[in-house]
Amino acid sequence: MNAINLLHAAIRRNLFWLERLLIASGLTALLGQLLTTQRVYPTYWDTVVLAGVFLSLLLWPTIGYFVLILAALYPLGNISIYLAVLFLAIALIGQHWFIPNLGLVTLILSAPFLNGIYLAWLVPLLGGLWWGPRGGLFAGLIAAAWGKIVFGLLGLPPDWLKLAGLYPDLGPTLLRFRGLDSWEVLTAIAAPLTPNSTDALYHALQITIWAFTGWCIGHFSLKNWVQYQRPRTTLGLLTAGVVLLSVLQILLFVWLGFSDLPPVIRTGLLPTASASLLAGILAELTLYFFEHPWSMPARVSARTSSVAAISLEPAAPSHSFDSASSGKPHADTPPQKDEEKLIMIELD
Repeated sequence: MNAINLLHAAIRRNLFWLERLLIASGLTALLGQLLTTQRVYPTYWDTVVLAGVFLSLLLWPTIGYFVLILAALYPLGNISIYLAVLFLAIALIGQHWFIPNLGLVTLILSAPFLNGIYLAWLVPLLGGLWWGPRGGLFAGLIAAAWGKIVFGLLGLPPDWLKLAGLYPDLGPTLLRFRGLDSWEVLTAIAAPLTPNSTDALYHALQITIWAFTGWCIGHFSLKNWVQYQRPRTTLGLLTAGVVLLSVLQILLFVWLGFSDLPPVIRTGLLPTASASLLAGILAELTLYFFEHPWSMPARVSARTSSVAAISLEPAAPSHSFDSASSGKPHADTPPQKDEEKLIMIELD
């Protein structure tokens, strides 16, 4: 048990580095997806680039952020210079928000890939629970739109209720931008979300539902009664978030008149909702476990228990002070004379 205690204490003291390790690993993996799609670096140089990005993100996150941007610009520019310019503009304009929240950025960018293991809903859930209402709002908003764009460029219906279990392939997605000018790049991004007015409204409202759910969880996560009774209340928030996300998307689906609701619920909503809830509960319990001290209760021996029982018995009154001050046994000294002698001693 001492080894477990030492391991827990070591992880608890180094949670800061553990967070950096997860961020560096996640962003490097996303860059690896891009480099695998577009092999523009010479042989073995892609490994060196990935290692450099990982180490810079781990040791100096601000520097690592810009190293990551530079490493991604080359393969993106090889596909479309306008796509690379759009990526650079977003990265530079949002740097003051992205750099302090690299963990949330990693979670958001991972949404399409988490969808392959039915965990896409983790993004608004954990975004609100761990980054507050603003983080939950942006997590739901950007992740929902980002995933729709990625899957839409693949020719799939960009509906989160119909995408459960699908893993995106960046190769065909990025090749859609080859040879396009600046306006055509923007049109290609928006086209999957606006095939007609009804679908455009559906996609806009589904993105809003994700953002609203993340904001609600973040709003209630800051309440004192939630923090004081953590993790019971935070697990309740995750459950409420999954229910809210499910109900609102079903109501939207029914309201717009789509007819294939039963198979969508069976093959899309239920697996994603259950897997995301279980993963969210596990992530919250793990974080809570390592954020707080933990030790095994000490064993109480029978001898210790008997000593404690004896010590709890009321002790007999002691008269040693009175006997010592009078010089005689206490039985020969009346109570009044004892008081008089004490008064005389104080006067002397």
